[in-house]
Amino acid sequence: MAWPIITLWLAVYPQRWRALIAPSDDPRAEAIGPDPDKVLLVGPGKSSGLGVHTHELGLGGHLARELSALTRRGCSVDIVSDPTMSAADVGVVVNWASLDRFDALVLTLGGGEVLRFRSLFGWRRNLTALLDTIRDSGGGALHTFLLGIAPIDEFVSLPAPLLAIVNRKIRNLNEISEQLCSSRSSVTYVPATARAGTTAISLDSPTYAHWAKELAPTVAAQLASVALPPASTASTAPVLARFDGSSLTKASVSSSLTAIMNSARVLFDTTGAAVTFHDQEAHWFTSTSGVGDMRRDEAGAFCSRAFTTRSLVVLEDTLKDERFAEHPWVVRGPRIRFYAGYPIAAPNGDIVGAVCVFDTGPRRFDLSHETLLRELARRAESAIRRR
Repeated sequence: MAWPIITLWLAVYPQRWRALIAPSDDPRAEAIGPDPDKVLLVGPGKSSGLGVHTHELGLGGHLARELSALTRRGCSVDIVSDPTMSAADVGVVVNWASLDRFDALVLTLGGGEVLRFRSLFGWRRNLTALLDTIRDSGGGALHTFLLGIAPIDEFVSLPAPLLAIVNRKIRNLNEISEQLCSSRSSVTYVPATARAGTTAISLDSPTYAHWAKELAPTVAAQLASVALPPASTASTAPVLARFDGSSLTKASVSSSLTAIMNSARVLFDTTGAAVTFHDQEAHWFTSTSGVGDMRRDEAGAFCSRAFTTRSLVVLEDTLKDERFAEHPWVVRGPRIRFYAGYPIAAPNGDIVGAVCVFDTGPRRFDLSHETLLRELARRAESAIRRR
């Protein structure tokens, strides 16, 4: 009886989810590495990346990086999504997508279907038909992962009694989904939970990162393992040459690093970004954006920190850190108040550079974005190896 009222309310009153931004970039995410696994991500809502401006910060981007970190291989995620997709629409995509090209299929069902009147029997019937279609089109060993439907409290405007009805329906749909998945050895159900310390679920990058962390171990366990070559012994290991900074002047390398720098500035929405390199005598800025003139001999206090720690360096407010409060880049010049950098390794393992983002005002650095900055550093490593 309540569903006609819910439908009318949704049609008449403005809904928060309609105001969410959506990615406009290519619906694909990639983590660079050897022998990449290929994942197809399909469905409304969570797959579409609502709430973020690029798929790199959506579920697809976070999942690619989490899987790559676990498997130590590359990972590419193709994304097919639309907010209005139904289970039947996903079935059409499955028939069209040639599943034998992929190593795993991740589904994010629900979306608008939750808000349309549909019987629980209808959900069971349509999901069963979809899983049968995947089984018949799956190209053999393909494993399917179904991410559950999340509560919609934070992005739908409904009175509390009506919202409770919708969330109860979501719980019932999830129970049916989990039952159907448990009866099939090639399908795994993964709940869509809230982040630790929170009760509500909002569509933003930290939430997508959380869901990727929940999905990745299960997906990685099903992906075919790759035999790694045995470690070289000290007597047979080749001696790799030191990094030659002159290679940075080559057009192919420089253009790749400039693209990485531009991506860093856009993805983190900062005033400036840079890709820096150094040797024992000098620092080089191969690509900079939004910083004006930055003297090379003043680079050490910021960039060398990433070079020596071999890990992420974050300064949320440089004026509160005595090591940097009097640095020329803080008190004059670009007047940097926020800095984050991730080191770049040469083929011989030496740390030779960093991908950096910085801003003229203090800001919080969401640690869920560490994997994104690390991925940009990996792309820089790939660029200097291809020189």
